[in-house]
Amino acid sequence: MNDQPLDIIQFSNQDARDRRLLRKFVDFHWQHYEKDPAFVPLLDYEYLGFKLLGITGFFEPQNLFFQHSVMTFFLAQRGDTVVGRCNAFVNHNHNQRWGDKVGFFGQFESIDDQEVTNALLDAAAAWLKSQGMTAMRGPQNLPVNEATPGLLVQGFETRPVIYYQYNKPCYEKLLNDYGMKVVKRVKSWEVPVDRPMEEKLERVGKKVIEHYGVTIETWDQRPLAERKQEMLEVYNDAWNDNWGYVPFTREEFFRNVDDMQLIMEKGLFLFVYVKGELAAFFGGVPNICERLVPLSWCRRCELLRAGKMLLTRNRIKGFRLGYMGVKQKYRRLGLDGVMLWKQKIYSQQKGYEYCDFGWVLEDNVLVIRVGESMQDSRLSKVYAVMEKELA
Repeated sequence: MNDQPLDIIQFSNQDARDRRLLRKFVDFHWQHYEKDPAFVPLLDYEYLGFKLLGITGFFEPQNLFFQHSVMTFFLAQRGDTVVGRCNAFVNHNHNQRWGDKVGFFGQFESIDDQEVTNALLDAAAAWLKSQGMTAMRGPQNLPVNEATPGLLVQGFETRPVIYYQYNKPCYEKLLNDYGMKVVKRVKSWEVPVDRPMEEKLERVGKKVIEHYGVTIETWDQRPLAERKQEMLEVYNDAWNDNWGYVPFTREEFFRNVDDMQLIMEKGLFLFVYVKGELAAFFGGVPNICERLVPLSWCRRCELLRAGKMLLTRNRIKGFRLGYMGVKQKYRRLGLDGVMLWKQKIYSQQKGYEYCDFGWVLEDNVLVIRVGESMQDSRLSKVYAVMEKELA
């Protein structure tokens, strides 16, 4: 195969004629990870949409992301065989928030071949430079505020949880040899929740509630519209100074919460009020990847995978703490401990065995202490966000 010339095909998501190439783009990861037991992809319609169900895919131009971002796609082929892919995008909201000119690459996949990697990233870098960018960062998959950023560099032995990146171990060397440098690491812990309740966690939780006048509500104690607005305000306040964070637009966040209704478990969402003001929320999402594992006898049966996930979701054993935030003025009060205590009570009642506590930046000392202090927690995955200046 190496004797055949390498072609890089660039296309957009704006032209209906490119739909066939977009399908090849999505199909490639199925071929690439065909024999990898840890590979658990999202359903294809998450990327390409499903008009009959009114679902907009991540890559479709109707995606709200493209109201403030532009993207192009690249396929690497030798002859008729796809050997790699990536996209490149400029998120204007990111650059406005951080005052820089950083472009991104994502959805990166390649055979273990430096020539393929170099050609793909050269094409992405050239396009980003033509857009006025001065650096290329990634890999960053869509959706930007839900998918864990970076390259998986530790934790290949276990399957990913929902919206966690999974990739081949060889990618770290391929990107290093291309000239990418690590600018930040992101950590994740797996925490057993079926252990007996720690006396200290319960004692501290009760003390915080009494001392600060804390009240706790679950998801359905207020109307959905009110909940969404509350969550947006807390989320953007809590994450505002987090490295690389791009504030949600109101429309994006509301759409995200609406989409989440299909898989969420309302008892895993807690809203913490201090003297009547919402101070924090903690939201766990069942790890549907457990039920999306490709079927051995029909790997690409998307409707069967979706049906299996919906009909057997009561067998899910873990959840991801994917939505959480404490308003800055309420930090250091111990509210995170209160939420962990209450959520552990609920998760034990429902028979959950573990939770994933992740997407923690390596220099976020306070949250790292929380992850490390959880009973029997173990560092399960580490991701590396990489960057290269565009000369």
